[in-house]
Amino acid sequence: MSSSQEAQGRWRWLWNRLRCMTPAEVLHRALRAATAARRQGLMAEPVPPPMLTDAPVWVRMPPLAQLVAGAEPYRAEARELHAGRVRLFERERFDVGAEPDWLRCPLTGVRAPSAPARRIAITDRAQVGDIKYLWELNRHLHWVTLAQAWALDGDDAQLDLLRRQLAGWLQQNPPGQGPHYTSSLEAAIRLVNWAVVWQLLGGLESPAWTGHEALRAAWLEAIYRHARQVQRAYSRHSSANNHLIGELCGVYVAARCWPFWPVLVRAGDAARAELIEQIERQVHPDGVPAEQAFEYAGFIFDFLWLAERCAQANGEPMPADYAARLQAMADFARALGGASGCMPQVGDADGAEALRLDPRPGREPLAALLEKQAALTGAAVPAWLHPRDDLAWLGQARPQGQAAEPSQMAGPMDFDTGGYALFEGGALQGGMDFGPLGYLGIAAHGHADALQVWLQVGGEPLLIDPGTYAYWADKAWRDYFRGTSAHNTLQVQGRDQSDSGGRFMWTRHARARLLSRERSGPSRLRLRAEHDGYGPQCLHQRELWLDAEAGTLQVSDQLPQAHEAALHWHLAPGWQCELEGDTLQARKGRWLARIRVQANAPGRLSLVQGQDDPQLGLLGWASSAYGHKQPCPVLRWQGRAAQWQTFIDITPA
Repeated sequence: MSSSQEAQGRWRWLWNRLRCMTPAEVLHRALRAATAARRQGLMAEPVPPPMLTDAPVWVRMPPLAQLVAGAEPYRAEARELHAGRVRLFERERFDVGAEPDWLRCPLTGVRAPSAPARRIAITDRAQVGDIKYLWELNRHLHWVTLAQAWALDGDDAQLDLLRRQLAGWLQQNPPGQGPHYTSSLEAAIRLVNWAVVWQLLGGLESPAWTGHEALRAAWLEAIYRHARQVQRAYSRHSSANNHLIGELCGVYVAARCWPFWPVLVRAGDAARAELIEQIERQVHPDGVPAEQAFEYAGFIFDFLWLAERCAQANGEPMPADYAARLQAMADFARALGGASGCMPQVGDADGAEALRLDPRPGREPLAALLEKQAALTGAAVPAWLHPRDDLAWLGQARPQGQAAEPSQMAGPMDFDTGGYALFEGGALQGGMDFGPLGYLGIAAHGHADALQVWLQVGGEPLLIDPGTYAYWADKAWRDYFRGTSAHNTLQVQGRDQSDSGGRFMWTRHARARLLSRERSGPSRLRLRAEHDGYGPQCLHQRELWLDAEAGTLQVSDQLPQAHEAALHWHLAPGWQCELEGDTLQARKGRWLARIRVQANAPGRLSLVQGQDDPQLGLLGWASSAYGHKQPCPVLRWQGRAAQWQTFIDITPA
């Protein structure tokens, strides 16, 4: 791409961003831009002398018997870290060295400059590499593991490596310089992990600081500067999504872990008060995350849960309404998991973790929040839930009661505020989406997926939302995975239901609404909804009939008049598919699914998988983890019509 094309892209993005702002936000951002240099100067100002005092501890080493697999997972992970291999995004290891270059992107090898943060373009891969991978390393989740391994075994090798990495990070990242000061959320996540490490090491009087008092003093200065940076630059207006919750949590936790400066204590008071407001705004009363991104529910829950634990330890427990909203999130997660625990993907998912207290891979964010909430309330947890160690390190007992029968976990299946109707019966489990695109003016983490349907058979995904893949890969991949053609819904005239203005921005939002719903027992459902994403004269209406006990699902799509359109049904990788006439036969294990599509006009039915063609575009891809993609089968109907019927029959193979 030429420099002129890049410039045009930047100007187009800026224009789209302005279109999503209110006048108040435009003024806010103009003032922030005008004072950027001054804020950076404040980062380098002398830090007031700390008034060192003890603080309540809410993270501590548990009895060994409370750890699911004992101490060995922590020792094993520490050995990997000593060898320089760190795990990012849950499953992937990168060789960064025992003393990393904290400015080098683990994915691309590009080294970001140590320039004033305001001059760094985090979207420029030539300058910073893939910023998501660079930031992930610098969240310091792995420092928690080193501190845990030391607490368990008292091996000073862990302290030595931790001190060397801390000293290296402080030396390579002077205040306000480099990519790690460009994001308030990233600074806040570091504060959360630093607070956990501080407490595990023993705080002020830790043996870690014997002979290393200067390092402790330098770290405290960085802590103060981080907290003040975040406090001065909270995400506001159309950006006040999960970032703001994370930022508030970071400042609150820092203020209570290190109450050494009155100005920071006051900032913590304000952050706690605003967290109580934000949970009401960013979590619907029915427990659905307002961002319409299921994995992000687990992400913000961890911040909210950590804040609750910190507040409890400091004698200022969160109010009942806060606890009720956490419970609503758990109710929604429990309904999504159903009897099998197979969680669907909806909206963005980036594998992000606010904190990693259990080094074992295999964490499922929505399942993890169920265990944490059950520990707060004493509720039963589903039998499919695999226990983790998070609770033990925060002094909570693991829930003892497990529901032996799925019926014991029965709860609401209709989440009208968030916009989801779920169903479960026989071997079938799934749902339909009639919710908003996302949260606030840019709906940053929503996908153009109105009226999509997902379906599982015997705990195996059949019809899927293909996921996210990556934020900062080639833009075509970002556009595809969040676009309408990557979801089980109708696409009209090759358009997305909503208009994209950038990787994390929608300039026009499709509006969906529920028209009617009838339930006959737990396994029969008739649902009708519509959205206006193709304009008020081209409303897309979808009706769903389910008889779960009979293993049948029928979906009817309708437009007011005929249009060029494409109807997509994405199947999970692993199903063996064969298209015969107007029917797709898909087999996996003991299940056979027959999917038949008919329209009121002739069209072309095809089976597409792994299409990556400059002329035809992308189609038939799925991503089960951030940074990874693979082909998946897609049944696609194309043509000009106004009505479509899809019949799905599930039987034992």
